Amino acid sequence: MTKIRKALLSVSDKEGILSLGKFLSDNGVEIISSGGTRKALEAEGIKVTAIETVTGNPEAFGGRMKTLSFQVSSALLFRREHTEDIKTAKELEIEAIDLVVCNLYPFVEVAKKNGDFSELIENIDIGGPTMVRAAAKNHESVTVLTNPSQYGLFVDLFNKGNGAIENGAKAHFALEAFRHTAEYDSFITETLQERLLGSKVSFHGHSTGPYAQEVRYGENPHQKGFVIKGLNTKKRIRLAEAEAIQGKALSYNNYLDADASWRCNSDLHMLMPQKYCVTVVKHSNPCGAAVGDSALEALKLAWLGDPVSAFGSIITFNKELDGLCAEFLSERFVEVIMAPEFSKDSLVILSKKKNLRLIKMDPETQSFDDLMVRTIDGGFVVQQEDNGQEKEIKTVVGEHAALNNSELINFGLKVTKHLKSNAISLVKIIDGKLTLIGAGMGNPNRLVSLKQAVEKARENGHENLNDALLVSDAFFPFRDNIDECHKYGIKAIIQPGGSIKDKEVIDACSELGVAMAFTGMRHFRH
Repeated sequence: MTKIRKALLSVSDKEGILSLGKFLSDNGVEIISSGGTRKALEAEGIKVTAIETVTGNPEAFGGRMKTLSFQVSSALLFRREHTEDIKTAKELEIEAIDLVVCNLYPFVEVAKKNGDFSELIENIDIGGPTMVRAAAKNHESVTVLTNPSQYGLFVDLFNKGNGAIENGAKAHFALEAFRHTAEYDSFITETLQERLLGSKVSFHGHSTGPYAQEVRYGENPHQKGFVIKGLNTKKRIRLAEAEAIQGKALSYNNYLDADASWRCNSDLHMLMPQKYCVTVVKHSNPCGAAVGDSALEALKLAWLGDPVSAFGSIITFNKELDGLCAEFLSERFVEVIMAPEFSKDSLVILSKKKNLRLIKMDPETQSFDDLMVRTIDGGFVVQQEDNGQEKEIKTVVGEHAALNNSELINFGLKVTKHLKSNAISLVKIIDGKLTLIGAGMGNPNRLVSLKQAVEKARENGHENLNDALLVSDAFFPFRDNIDECHKYGIKAIIQPGGSIKDKEVIDACSELGVAMAFTGMRHFRH
């Protein structure tokens, strides 16, 4: 680790900078600075080297040109362990800068107080982001601080390292620096777009530099909608950038439903990659799902899960859509079909449905690693995708064949995970094939979801539910759910467990002859 001998300080937010400057000066670090930061430091008696001494040029154009220079950038970027870089730096008389302390012009503050357009433009920082990014890029040699909240940690690390900062800490500071400039640039884009075009369509704070593309309309026809494409580092085409090979453009709702259908089907594919998996989604909820030995077999079973709701649905296949499936779907109204491939005869058959969108999408073959982002007033809530995998299924009361069938259990858990909570699904083996026969979801009361799932199963011809498996996304808080299950003839339940009423629920199962297993893992999807 190289000791910090020379630091460049240039901040708009001067909180803590005087204390930091004094600490650096007291520890023999040469401080380079400019403008208001230099004046503030010198007023406290801290010795400062003027930036023009380094650049060889005066500040110019009303302060627009200060740190932006070959000399400063070189002092930050040259590699300290690279023989040729060291030789070149010596020839050019470039002296290393080891620490950059910089936060950017207060564009955000000016925008919030509704400053005029010329003031906004003058508060777009140019030199600052250049210094910050250069230091962050070369973080093995240069430490970069972009927030006063970091100064205390820096001082502790400096003291601990006897004037040097460990590489791991420098890397974390660099990450924060890149996030800082990304948020800054994104806010500028969002603000200027609103001022110039009258609309906000950029994704403020997203560090991958996405861009927005208008979709047909938002959740309702009177709302505008956009799809914002992030940086794709995957080998496969992703939904945000996938183009329909047939049909009209997707709407906001189409994207949400397509994503829900694709994610559920991908989960089933990862569970049984050799089988044919089909998922039918309506309003972001699976209303049909099945696994079969052919695409048509799985499609027919999935469609029968809820033929009424399947009208206007999104259907996803994990393998090629063939002519037989195309014939089946040609007589039915669906909005979107997704599959990794479409056979030539299927394209000919489906071309007669001009508005039907066909999208090529490979199933995911490993756990989803995207962050799930939703807006709230004034910001976002962000979480990891639900990749939780049950480690142990423990039967806590009774016996039932369904609780000994791992394929049926895992199928039911995957489908239920993609239903909106409170979620209840009824799954069953029909002629050796796994299928969803009824589902209840999105209700504030779990009893309502249970009744909804049973009504749907009965509507689809499944009066006898003795051999079905009921899957709940969260625990049963009272025995009333068990009483309902008994009333409907349901004999096998799988749920997370973990309620303070677990004993009451288990006792109810024992009393009524219902078998039940606990998974120990909840799968809410709000």
